[in-house]
Amino acid sequence: MLGKLFADGKNSLNAIRLVLAALVVVSHSWWLGAYGPEPAPGGVKLGSWAVLGFFGISGYLITRSRMRVTGSTYWRARFLRIFPGLVACVAAVAFVIAPLTAVTTGRSYWFPDAVLYFASNLSAGFPGVAIGGIPGSLDGVPDPRLWNGPLWTLFWEIACYMLIGVLFSALKAELARAAVLCLFLAGTVAAFAVDAGWTFPPTPYDWPLVPVITFLAGSLVYMFQDWIPAGRGAALLSAGFVVLVASLGYAQSLVHIPLCILLLASSLHLPLSRIGSRFDISYGVYIYGWPVQQVLASMGLHTGVPPLLFAAASLLALAPAAWLSCRYVEMPARSWFPLTKDRGPATQLA
Repeated sequence: MLGKLFADGKNSLNAIRLVLAALVVVSHSWWLGAYGPEPAPGGVKLGSWAVLGFFGISGYLITRSRMRVTGSTYWRARFLRIFPGLVACVAAVAFVIAPLTAVTTGRSYWFPDAVLYFASNLSAGFPGVAIGGIPGSLDGVPDPRLWNGPLWTLFWEIACYMLIGVLFSALKAELARAAVLCLFLAGTVAAFAVDAGWTFPPTPYDWPLVPVITFLAGSLVYMFQDWIPAGRGAALLSAGFVVLVASLGYAQSLVHIPLCILLLASSLHLPLSRIGSRFDISYGVYIYGWPVQQVLASMGLHTGVPPLLFAAASLLALAPAAWLSCRYVEMPARSWFPLTKDRGPATQLA
């Protein structure tokens, strides 16, 4: 079963998350390079599939973390996972990447605007608070509004962290599990109504309810993991269900649990456990991908190469930034406040 295999063996979740982060960069290449509509298998954009994968894995690992450590340790772990890397990235964009881009390409840059961008984005993409761009610094590129589009997902990731933390602090385990199940079912019904054409989403295509449902699905998979098979057959069956649901146009409402099982079960059978075991750069790839692509677009690279070459150049260019973030920001941050008082074996930050 999934729970026993995860407890007893290695997994390749770091490698899978790195692939998902890279897919987000590939997906954004179509938008940031003005190549037209991006690939949308099953009616869902490639990047949106990757975000769903991120949220599903996170739901499993975050619930696992909350069940294994005290409340204070959980909150420190969640803070250290997101904010040190976020602060460094926002500062790098505001005070290094944006001014250098403006100087080298002849665009404008005003320091007070950069300070406002930096301060507002410390909110982790809080709707209505975070400011997307620094006026003038991206004039003429396909998307001149945003220096870091993916940051909006961090707000909803943090909201999910808070939900799990509060539920398992305020309720007994069984009641918390029932609450997560009810929230998941309510979200699924709302998403199904959209997929079935009964109603329209309250926001554009990338409405946040869908990744939040996937997070809840990952949490449920953890809570019922002792009843969920995780062999190769289970992974193949889950993959088949994902393909079937997507082909029928119900990916946003019905794909969540099978997608989580597919990713988690596959991680137990892929021989990639060493990737990311020392330096997990997936978070850095995710948060630095868009800024690096904007720099390349400001240099006009998108006008001379096809989208996949633009994506490849972006991944090569951002790899050093992602590694530096992991090595000199994210990893040292974990030693600032040692995680203690574990209820079980020591856990790594999810």
